[in-house]
Amino acid sequence: MKKNIYVLRDLEIKREGNTIKIENKKLPLSIIDNVFIFSKAKITRSAQNLLLKHSKAIFYLNGKYELVGILTSPFFVSDTRFRVFQYKNENNIELAKVIVNKKIKAIEEFIDKKLDDFKNRLNEAKKLNEVLGVEGSVSVLMFEKFKKEIEKLGIKEFKKREYRPVRDRVNGLLSFLYSLYYAYLFSEVISIGFDPYFGFLHKKRGKHAVFVSDMMEEARVYLTRLVIFILKEIYPDGFDGLYLNNEARKFVIKEFDEFILSYENSLLKKFKNISLNDTI
Repeated sequence: MKKNIYVLRDLEIKREGNTIKIENKKLPLSIIDNVFIFSKAKITRSAQNLLLKHSKAIFYLNGKYELVGILTSPFFVSDTRFRVFQYKNENNIELAKVIVNKKIKAIEEFIDKKLDDFKNRLNEAKKLNEVLGVEGSVSVLMFEKFKKEIEKLGIKEFKKREYRPVRDRVNGLLSFLYSLYYAYLFSEVISIGFDPYFGFLHKKRGKHAVFVSDMMEEARVYLTRLVIFILKEIYPDGFDGLYLNNEARKFVIKEFDEFILSYENSLLKKFKNISLNDTI
């Protein structure tokens, strides 16, 4: 089975025969889908040429997981069926429900409580605003549980989820993790062939990639749980004022690296399957 290859550390990617060598691992081209190179990792020209010859795209991301550029061969063409599916299903409320239903199930696991009433409300929703209302309500439950868990750690400053401006260290850390994953997922979405700016739950505003936000909804639950673990390890000494100090930031990046290597985005996988089958 093909898979994306993520090079997260400052390693050199080389060619050895018809394989790609990263540190002591030799990877045959048959198992490589695309290659994601982060931070200061380097790739030799011969390895680059081998990947491009076999239509493997190379995605370059900086230390903040922001997409810097994409190197592809002239023959690299994403499957247009994904974008056609997106455009054809504009305003399809059932697709918005798929996204929120995934999030509800993840929150049920987090709070250890069934949310059948919200599932019923979601099933009965006729308008997007009603779907968004359910999503907002279950998110409140998620952050109530989050607040209780960090209060067990003696952290009292978090009152509610706030986005801008950063008013406390906990909200700042949540935003940092969400932003990292948004930037990373942006490149994942492009690598498959979806239009990152055409969403079903979220609607376009400015430069925001709304489909990426759609695909984040379930992951937000797991990232929020990760923040609990991180706070247990770094709070309060890992902060200078409202922001992480250098050592704490390195720790957070390490934990995030492990997260993206271990977590498979089931929403993105599901929408890929839906698009290929053209059925919900």
